[in-house]
Amino acid sequence: MVRVRQFALASFATLAVTGTFATRSMAADDQPVMIPPSANQTVAEVPAAASAAVPNSPLSIQVPVVEGVVGAPTKDLSPPVQAASQSTSVAPSVPPPAEAVAVPALNTSAEPAKAEAVRSAPPAFALATELSERLARDKSGAREDRDAAQKFYEARQGAPLWVAAGGLTPAAHKLIAELGKAGDYGLPADAFAVPASVAAAAERGTLADAEATLTLSALKYARFARGGRMDPAALSRAIDRKAQVLPASKVLDMFATTDRPGATLRDLHPRNPQFEKLRLKYVALKAGQPVVETPPDAVASEGSKGRKAAGMPVAKAMTPNALERKLLANMEMWRWMPDMGTTYIQPNIPEFTVSVVRDGKLVHKERIVTGKPDTMTPMFSDSMRLVVFKPFWNVPESIKYKELQPGLLRGSPLERAGLRAEINGRVVDSASVNWAEVDMRNVHIFQPPGEANALGRVKFLFPNKHDVYLHDTPSKSLFAQSVRAYSHGCMRVRDPLKLAEVILSADKGWTRAQVDKQAMSGPDNTEIKLTTPVPVHITYFTAWVDDEDKLQTVADIYGHEGRIQLGLEGKAHLIAQQREERFTPPSAQDRRRFAEQRQKKSDPVGDWVKSVFNF
Repeated sequence: MVRVRQFALASFATLAVTGTFATRSMAADDQPVMIPPSANQTVAEVPAAASAAVPNSPLSIQVPVVEGVVGAPTKDLSPPVQAASQSTSVAPSVPPPAEAVAVPALNTSAEPAKAEAVRSAPPAFALATELSERLARDKSGAREDRDAAQKFYEARQGAPLWVAAGGLTPAAHKLIAELGKAGDYGLPADAFAVPASVAAAAERGTLADAEATLTLSALKYARFARGGRMDPAALSRAIDRKAQVLPASKVLDMFATTDRPGATLRDLHPRNPQFEKLRLKYVALKAGQPVVETPPDAVASEGSKGRKAAGMPVAKAMTPNALERKLLANMEMWRWMPDMGTTYIQPNIPEFTVSVVRDGKLVHKERIVTGKPDTMTPMFSDSMRLVVFKPFWNVPESIKYKELQPGLLRGSPLERAGLRAEINGRVVDSASVNWAEVDMRNVHIFQPPGEANALGRVKFLFPNKHDVYLHDTPSKSLFAQSVRAYSHGCMRVRDPLKLAEVILSADKGWTRAQVDKQAMSGPDNTEIKLTTPVPVHITYFTAWVDDEDKLQTVADIYGHEGRIQLGLEGKAHLIAQQREERFTPPSAQDRRRFAEQRQKKSDPVGDWVKSVFNF
C-alpha cells in the first residue's frame, strides 16, 4: 500500500514538473470521472477545468442544422471550421502519459505537507523574472492582455508555453503557422507579431521575448476573432451589439491545456456556418476565383429612380474590391452575434423579411417594412414575451414632440386622426385645450383599438430600450414594393396573424381559429404572455450564402458597411454620430408662429397620420 501511494505521488510530481499536469475528478472507487462540455459550448468556450479533465477523451460538438434562413446552419460546411456533420470529434487537448494509470486521489487531509510539496513543485524550465520584466515594459498590446499574461505566468512560476531551453517548441511553430493564415479569416496577418528564429543556445532574455511576443499575439488574435477590433456600439446608435470577446485569462487557460494551438485559434471564430460560408467566398475572391453575386429579385427589380427617391442606395454590379469589403463587413457582424440558439425569430433589416426558426428548422418567413434611413431599425437581440391582440397604440415621445405638437399648436385636433390625448391621467378633447400653455411631458397621446389603428390587430413585444417591436398595419400597399424602409423604426408584418399562429401554436398549442377569434372579437388590448420567451435577433446581414452555395447580396440601405469598414481601419472616430434627440417645449416665438397659422384650413395632424401610415 505504501508503494502504491509513493508511486501516485511520484506520478503527480512528474506531471507537475513536465508541465502536463491535468486535473481529474475522482469518484469513490478512484476511477477518473470525465467531465464533458455542455451541449451549447463550443470548443473555444469549454472552461479550462473541463478541458483539463478530459485529456484522453474527444469532445463532441453539436452543431444544429438550419436551412433556408440567413445565418442558419446548413448540412454542408467545409474545413477548417469542422462543423460539417451533426458532431465533430476534436483530438485530445493534452497527450496521455506513456502508460495510462488511474492515480488515486491524494489524501490531503492526512498528508498536507506532501500534497503541498507536489502542488508547489517548481517547473523544469522557467523564465519568471525575464517574463515579468518583458511584459512590464511592453506597451504594444492591450493592457488587459498584458495584465492577464503577468498573472498567468506568476501562477505557473514562470513556466513558458512556447519556448524551452532549446528554443521554440512544436506548439510555437503551430501557433506561428496559424497566425500567418489570419488573412484567410478576414484578419490582418501583419497585426500579429511573431519572433524571428530562436537559436538553440539563445539567451534567456531572447527566449522571454519570444514567449511574450507569441502570447500577446495569440491574445490579440483571440480578441480580433471575437469582434474586438472595434466597439460596435460606437459606430452608430442603431447598432446595439458588442464584441463577444472572451476574458484573456480564459484564452490563456485554453492554450495551456492543448497541444493544438492552431485549432484553438480557429475555434475562436464564429461557429455559425454562415460565417464559414462567407469566409470561403472571401478566400476564393482573394485568390482571383469567380464568385457569383446573385442579388435577390427584390433588389434587382427596383428602379434606380425609385430607390433614389426613397433615399436608398442604387443597386449596381459590384467590383471585386467592393464585394470583398461587403463580405468582410458581414463576417465582422457575425463576430458580434450572441449564440442564436436553435429556436428564434430573426428580422433581417436590409432583406425586409422576418424568419422563424424552430429546433433548427425554418418554419416561417414573411415580408416586413423596416425603419427609414433617418429612423433606422436598430440591431440588437432580446426575447419576445408578449403577443398583444387589438392593441392600443401609445404614440412615442419622438412622434409626440416632432410630429404632433406643431399641429396641435396650429389648432388641428387629434380626434380627426383617430388619436386621443390624456393629460395628467384624464382623457380630454384636444380642441378644447390651449396647447401653448400645456407641458407636453404631462400629455399621453394614444390611439384606441380599431380598424384604423396604426398597429392593426396584433403586436409582438420584446421589451427593449429602443421601444421597437413587430406589429400589424392597416395599410398593406407597401409590402408590394421591393424596398420597404418606411417606418419610424418598428417593423410591420405583412401577415401578422400567421406569425401569431406560428408563435402561439408552439407556445400554447393554439389553432388559427383561436388566433382569429382573439384578433377579431376578443377584448381590447389582450396580452398573451408566452410561457417560453423566444429569442429575437434583429440583424443587418447584406450578404449570405444560400442552400445552393450561391452568394446573395442586398443593398446597404443604412450605410452600416461603410461604418464597419472605418472601424476595421481604426477610423471609427471619423464617423459622424447622430445626435440623441432631446425634446423641449416650443419657444414663445414658435408658439406665436403656430398661433398665426391656426386659421389655415389645413389638418397637419390628420395629414401626417395619413402620410405616415399610407391611408
